[in-house]
Amino acid sequence: MASTCTSAMLGAPLFKHAGAALLETRAKQVVLSGPSGFLGSRVLKCILDAHLFRKNHGLDPGEVLLLSSSPGTLMSRLTSQYGRERMATVVLMSRLTSQYGRERMATVRASRVDYYRQHDIHLWQDQLGSLGMEGENAVFVNLAAIAGPVPKQPEAMRAVNYTAPMAAARACENLNFGHWIQSSTQAVKAERAGQVPYSRWKAMADFSLSRLEKLPVSVLVLGLLYCGDQRIVGQRGDTLNLVDFTLLPLTPIMGDGSAPLQPLAVSDAAERLAFLALSCPNNRPIVRSYHEEQRDASSIGRGLKVPEHRSYTLRVYDAVGPETMSILELNRRFCVLNGRTLQPVFVDYRNFERVLNVASLGNLTRQFVSLLRSEQDAERPIVGNPKAFERLLGPEAKLSTLEEAMGHTKGQRKRGFPWFDTIRWVMKNKGVIVPGAAVVVETLGVAAFGPAWNEGATWKGVRFGAAVASTITATLLSLHFGSQLAWMLS
Repeated sequence: MASTCTSAMLGAPLFKHAGAALLETRAKQVVLSGPSGFLGSRVLKCILDAHLFRKNHGLDPGEVLLLSSSPGTLMSRLTSQYGRERMATVVLMSRLTSQYGRERMATVRASRVDYYRQHDIHLWQDQLGSLGMEGENAVFVNLAAIAGPVPKQPEAMRAVNYTAPMAAARACENLNFGHWIQSSTQAVKAERAGQVPYSRWKAMADFSLSRLEKLPVSVLVLGLLYCGDQRIVGQRGDTLNLVDFTLLPLTPIMGDGSAPLQPLAVSDAAERLAFLALSCPNNRPIVRSYHEEQRDASSIGRGLKVPEHRSYTLRVYDAVGPETMSILELNRRFCVLNGRTLQPVFVDYRNFERVLNVASLGNLTRQFVSLLRSEQDAERPIVGNPKAFERLLGPEAKLSTLEEAMGHTKGQRKRGFPWFDTIRWVMKNKGVIVPGAAVVVETLGVAAFGPAWNEGATWKGVRFGAAVASTITATLLSLHFGSQLAWMLS
């Protein structure tokens, strides 16, 4: 039975404001990296919806090629989610061709891409070219990224955020691709950007793309993403989340909580990314910097500068939300959505940074903490200008505020703290036990004794107390489980 567009799909901003433009453009060959991520999975859904929209109007839908390290698992999940008919336009890449069943392989080519090791331009060029991905209607959407350390992969952030995508970009230029779309981060504009591997590699990738000779490039400087339906920030709902701290009796807030954020609904970001991928890059709106719009000098000299020879082929969009709020206000709003009253405890950044140097805590990463520190201490904090990004879909399109995106979720089941995920994360990253205990000790100390707890030589006491507490806890747990095992064996 043929699939048809639903009224809910047609009511989405992508089709309400940009439906005519999607029908006027040529069919695109979209290469999408990071298709299973928080943003990438939603971009894929928008692209597949657009394919269905074009098909229902008798037009060639185009195709999407997904780059994945586990193509078999990904395709199995996507086919179950979207159905075989809608997945007929999806192609998977890999270094070695593997058969996943005759019926599915009738419409899908499966291969594997390894961002950790695939850094040769000719390898990328031959791989993409052998799949017919070339020419002005080919588009590469690079959403693959890692923001924290990876066990046994010391160069992972450099490889995934810089080396592999730059090799792919140069291969795309050689293949005369029509558009490259790059996801970046507001952290590249921070004063401490060069001190943090993630933002440093992202900033270097942005700069390298700006120096390409002819490949049209759109760089999206993304703000903090959240999902209104799941009431989460920057992660899937089954993993640890930044706002999970608001579900605790005491919520540790780094610094004084004044660092500004411009949270962006992930659905708004996905629709605009998909539109960029499916439309003609010549029709992209010109970006005006924040100081040009408001005569504000705060953005001068910060972020990527557009070379004169790239003024017509390079666009850098501030992909941020329409409202600015502090990290404290963001936590307070999510706390209200879960029917709780925020009990903030203002703690220093240092113990959190020591935890995140070992492993990221969901979307709470070392680069995010460094961004908060930079913005809290900055004389003129970073404030993005979302106007050009907001109007990508059309002059009447609007970005959702936090209240608009989450207003319909107030009657939903309240979110609970993910204790099981936390324990599993600690057991996987045992190096976080001592600094994590230090965060707990500091939070309790500041709550009981006030800010004086963190002054002077108290830090030595905090770390010593955390180490003692961790040792005692580990010893007691070992004795407990040891006695239980001995009782079971007796």
